[in-house]
Amino acid sequence: MKEKCAVFYRGLIVSFCIFFGFSVMAFAMGSSQPSTYTQTKYPIMLVHGVSGFDDLLGFYDYWYKFPDTLKKDGATVRCAEVSPWNSIEQRGEDLLQQIKQFLAETGKTKVNLIAHSQGSPTSRYVAYMRPDLVASITTIAGPHKGTPVGDFLISTPNAVEGLAYNILELEGQLIYFFTGNSIEQDAQASIYSLSSEGIAQFNQTYPCAGVPVTKNGEGAYSENYTFNGQTYNIKYFSWTGTNSVTNVLDPLELLFGAMGAVINLYGHEPANDGAVPAFSARFGQVLRADYPWNHADEVNQVCGILGLLAPDPLSVVRTHANRLKTMGL
Repeated sequence: MKEKCAVFYRGLIVSFCIFFGFSVMAFAMGSSQPSTYTQTKYPIMLVHGVSGFDDLLGFYDYWYKFPDTLKKDGATVRCAEVSPWNSIEQRGEDLLQQIKQFLAETGKTKVNLIAHSQGSPTSRYVAYMRPDLVASITTIAGPHKGTPVGDFLISTPNAVEGLAYNILELEGQLIYFFTGNSIEQDAQASIYSLSSEGIAQFNQTYPCAGVPVTKNGEGAYSENYTFNGQTYNIKYFSWTGTNSVTNVLDPLELLFGAMGAVINLYGHEPANDGAVPAFSARFGQVLRADYPWNHADEVNQVCGILGLLAPDPLSVVRTHANRLKTMGL
């Protein structure tokens, strides 16, 4: 009897060990499977704003850590490289060519555009010209109704205005030096396109239902375009920050603080990110219009320095990529 009990308990222990071993192996194998949380149907292209770039010296991103965060969970991502300073239309033409190349390489038919600052109307231009290539546009602090910063610069004396443009284009040349790229630039055209007058002309020439009719409303969540006899639907989303000053360790605080003051002097409510008023950034489905970020925080600059307890921009864009995936985009 004792011998039978011993055999039984040994068998029970062996069975438990086998079951436990397989469970551990299954867990390990399951945890090693790549995540598809951000694996959208169409690839994602990140479109920078003024004074922007894809990366400096091959490793420092304008969209700081955005590409790696999205790729880690399955997304196919590319950063656009358009002129740091130029008109919306010229930047749009640059972007269009890069989209075509990106799609040729990936074998896909459309892209999801996620754009910051002037990259937002730049993306809208592409959608207007070639809606067949765009699945969605998400804008971050996009100046869809302009910014008083542009109004201020074009209202200064000619000598001051000219000096400002020379400085901006010099900065653009430095960006070219550190990125190894060279694209035509025109700071005067860039600033004018972001002024109230310039953006009004753009909106009239390239109308978009995603731009709200009312000051603090939402635009259309999507819009149908006809191209070559076919109808294409493009989805619209946006978010923005509203704090011009967020962290004293951020070297750009003085710049955004000064520009935020300019926006307030022009009579706009204090809700701005130090470059673009919150009402101007509203576009399509407004996912949030009051993040405690400045204009650089929105793309995780500089080096991820944020205000105390501020949401992580990487988590926000990761969640949005999953939203696009869930919508079949």
